[in-house]
Amino acid sequence: MDCGTKFMDDLMNLDLDGGSLPAPSPNKKTRSSRAQQVVNQSIKREATQGNLENLPSTRLERGIDNGNPTLTAIFVKAGGGKPDRIDLSFLLDFPGLTDSFAEGFLKWFKPLKQITRVTSLGQLRTHWFTYLAEQGLTKIDITKLDEQIIVGYNTWLHHRRKADGKPLHPKTIGQTLSSLRSCLSTIPQGRTLAEMVPLGPPGAGRKTEATSVLTLHELLSVMAAVEKEILALRDRWAKGRQLLELGRQRLLDGAVLERNPKESEKARSEENLALALAMLDQLYPGMLPGLDAIYSDNRLLSNTVNSAFTHGLVASYLYSTNRDLVPLALSIALATAFNANTVLTLQWKNIDRKIDRLSNSGRAVKFEVKDYEHDYNDGGEDIPEDTSPLTKITGDKPRARYQIVRLLDPEASGPNQVSLNLVLDLLLDLTARIRPLVVQEDHKDRIFIAAPKQQMSKFPPRGFGREDRAAGDTNWQDALGYFIRDNHLPAFSLKTIRATLMDYVQLLNRGDLQAARQVGNHASRVTTWTHYTSNLVKQLLQESTGETMLVRERWLQSSGKMDPRKFREWTDKGCATPGWMCLDPFDSPRSNQKKDRLCTAYGECPDCPLAAARIDNPHNVMLYEALRHAIYRSATSMTASMWQERWAQVVTALDALLAQVPVRLLDESRQIVVELPNVG
Repeated sequence: MDCGTKFMDDLMNLDLDGGSLPAPSPNKKTRSSRAQQVVNQSIKREATQGNLENLPSTRLERGIDNGNPTLTAIFVKAGGGKPDRIDLSFLLDFPGLTDSFAEGFLKWFKPLKQITRVTSLGQLRTHWFTYLAEQGLTKIDITKLDEQIIVGYNTWLHHRRKADGKPLHPKTIGQTLSSLRSCLSTIPQGRTLAEMVPLGPPGAGRKTEATSVLTLHELLSVMAAVEKEILALRDRWAKGRQLLELGRQRLLDGAVLERNPKESEKARSEENLALALAMLDQLYPGMLPGLDAIYSDNRLLSNTVNSAFTHGLVASYLYSTNRDLVPLALSIALATAFNANTVLTLQWKNIDRKIDRLSNSGRAVKFEVKDYEHDYNDGGEDIPEDTSPLTKITGDKPRARYQIVRLLDPEASGPNQVSLNLVLDLLLDLTARIRPLVVQEDHKDRIFIAAPKQQMSKFPPRGFGREDRAAGDTNWQDALGYFIRDNHLPAFSLKTIRATLMDYVQLLNRGDLQAARQVGNHASRVTTWTHYTSNLVKQLLQESTGETMLVRERWLQSSGKMDPRKFREWTDKGCATPGWMCLDPFDSPRSNQKKDRLCTAYGECPDCPLAAARIDNPHNVMLYEALRHAIYRSATSMTASMWQERWAQVVTALDALLAQVPVRLLDESRQIVVELPNVG
C-alpha cells in the first residue's frame, strides 16, 4: 500500500473530532453499486490475467511520423495473422493522462473485438477528451481528476448538441458514460473515479418505437419476388446439370474449345459453354480460382471464360453465391418468423425432415379443418389423409429462454410454386461442392454458405458473420440490397419481415398480443408490444377497445339481451341480433335508431337492408329459427297492433330466408336447440 492510499484510508476512518470511527457491524450487508461491481470485476480480471501490457501479444509502440510523435496499441490476434492496431496518438495532447489511459485502453481492449475497440475509443475521444480540452484541462494529471470533474462531464453531455442542433440521445449518453467507467476501472488510480461515473439516463436503452413493418401490398411484392427468384434459381441449377452432362460427353468425344473466343460467335454457343464448364469441373473440383490462376493452367479456357461467358456465369452453375442465398433465406424467414440472426445461422442438425404427422410419439401434429360449405354436399368420396412427413426447424436465439420450434408442411404449396422442400433441396445442391472447403468450425454445418467473389477467391467459403451478428455481415447486407434493387422493392431487412409477420399475427387474431408473443418467443408481452407492434395495429387495437366499450354499454342498456360474447363465432360483434352480420351498425335505418350510435334494434335484422345472413352454416340457421320462436313467444307481451306493425314484416322476411335453406342443412341445425331472449 502506497503512502497516498494509506493517508486516504486513515482520513476515511476519522470522525469530526479526530477520533477513529467504530468498526462497521459484521452483520450489516450492503449491496454493491453497479459501478462498484464493474470495478471489482476489473480487479479480479487483472489478478487472474496479470498486467497485459507486459505480454508480447499486447503492447504499446511509440514512434515518429512526419516529425510528429505517435502512440499505437498493438493487439496480436489469437489465430495469427496481421495484428490489430489502435492509434492513441491523440493521448499525447494530454501528457498527464497519457500513460494511465494508454495502460487502461490496453487492458480494457485486450478481450474485445476490433470493431468494439474502435467504437468505444471513438466515444471517449469525441466526448470525454473533448470535454477536458474545452475546460482547459489538457495538462491535468490523473491524480487531479475528481468527482467535480465527473459531475461536470455528465452535465456537459446532457447539454451537448449535435451538428443538427438536437441533443444527444439518452442511449448515446449512457454508452459514453459506460465506456469511461470501463476504462477508469482498469486504471489503478482511476478505480475510485469509476465508482463516481453515473449509469446514464434511466431507461436510456429502452426502445420506444416499434420496428417498421411492410404494408400488405409490400409484403406480397416481396413474397412474389422471392418465389420468382427461387424458381429461376431452380431452373438455372437444372440447366447447369444438363450443361455439365453435355460437356463431359463432349470431352469424351475429344471436342476442343473454340478459338478466338473474343470474336467468335461459336465460342458463345451453349455447346462451348458446356465444354468449358466440364473442363473447369475437371480441373477444379472445389471452388473456381481467379482468372489469373486459370490462365496459368489453360490460356484458352481462361480467355473463353473471360471473353465469352464471364467468371460469375460459369461459377453460378457450380455453387452458391451470397446473392443466390437471399431469396432462399427470405423464404425461410417468411415460413418461420425467426429472428434475423437465427435464420442466417441455421444449421442442418436443427432441421428434421422426417417428422411423422400420424405418429403418437409426441413429435407429430394433428390438423382438423372444418368447412361447412363443403361438409354437406351430397355424395363425394373421402379425401385420403396426407401421410407425407413434416419438417421441424429448431432455431437458436442466444438470449431466448426457450428454443424456437416450427413444424411445417414442406409441400404446402400449389403446382409450380415454391415449397419448403424445394428450398431445402436447392440449399443442399448449391452448397454441396463448397461445403468441404469451409474452414470456420461454426460455419461448417450452416445451411447458408457461399463462395466469395472472384476477386476474393483466395478466401474459403463461409456463412454470414458471427452467431450474434450474422444479419450485420456486409456480405449479407450487400446481397440483400441487390435483391431489393433488382426487384424494385422498398427497403427492408429480415428484422422487418419478422416484425411484419408478428404484426399480422396480432391483426388476424383480433389483437391477441399473447399469440404474437408466442410466435416471437418473447419472455414478456412488453417486448412484443414495444418492439413488434406497429402504430397501425396499435391504432386498430385502440379502435377495437372503443368498440368493446360501446358493445358493453349496449349490453347494459338492453339488460343483457344483446350479448356479443354468446355465439360470437357465428355473429358480427356490432350486430344487434345473434347469427347475423351488419354492413354498418353505426348507421341503422331502423326506427328509433340514431346515426353514429351502435344499433340496438334487437331481433329486427331479418328485415334490415344492411343485414347479411349465412344460410350455409347450420349454427347460423339454428339461431334464425330460435329468433323466429322468440318473436312468436313475445306476442303475448305486446298488443296485436304493435306486433302487426313492427314484427309481422320481420317474421315474413325471416320465413323467406329459411325457405332458401337446404332441407339437409335445416335438419342438421335442429339437432341442437337454443333459446333467444324475447323481442320488443
